[in-house]
Amino acid sequence: SNAPLRSGKAALYEGGLRVPLLVRWPGVTPTGEKCHEPVVLMDLFHTLTRPLAATTPSDVSKEPADGVDLKSLLQNPAEKLSREALYFHFPHYYATTTPVSAVRAGDWKLLEHLEDGRTELYNLRDDPGERSDLVKHTPERAQALLKQLHAWREQIGAAMPKANPSFK
Repeated sequence: SNAPLRSGKAALYEGGLRVPLLVRWPGVTPTGEKCHEPVVLMDLFHTLTRPLAATTPSDVSKEPADGVDLKSLLQNPAEKLSREALYFHFPHYYATTTPVSAVRAGDWKLLEHLEDGRTELYNLRDDPGERSDLVKHTPERAQALLKQLHAWREQIGAAMPKANPSFK
C-alpha cells in the first residue's frame, strides 16, 4: 500500500511519482538528515556525472539535458533548488492511467488529461492524497499552470498521442 497517496506505478498522481530517495555519500551528505525538496531521476545523472565533467568530451557535456546537480542540496538538506517546476509527460495508456501530462510548481500540481483536455489541480501540502480537485476554486492558478505546461511541452517537442486509424 502507498496510502494515503493516489494511484500507483506509471500514474502521474503522487502514488506513481512520490518515491523516497536515500543517499549515503561520505563527505557530502550529513548523517541522519532529511530533505523534503522534490527531485527527479534525471537529477541523479547530473549529480553523479558532474565529477566526470573534465573527462567528458566537450560536445557531449554541452548537450542540453533534463535535471540539475543535487550536490549542494545533499550537503545542505534545508536548501531549495532554483528550478520553477517539475514536469511529467506520459502520452501512453497503462493499467493505471490514460495519456496525461503534469506540472508541479511548489505545493501545486496540475494534471492535463490528453484525451479530453480535462484538468485537475491539487495542493500537495494540504492534500497529498490528491482527493480534492481545486480547478473550480482557483481557476487563475490552474490556467497559469496549464499555460506553463503547454510552453514546456512545446519547448521540448513532446510527442502527443494520436488516434490510430487501424484500431477497431
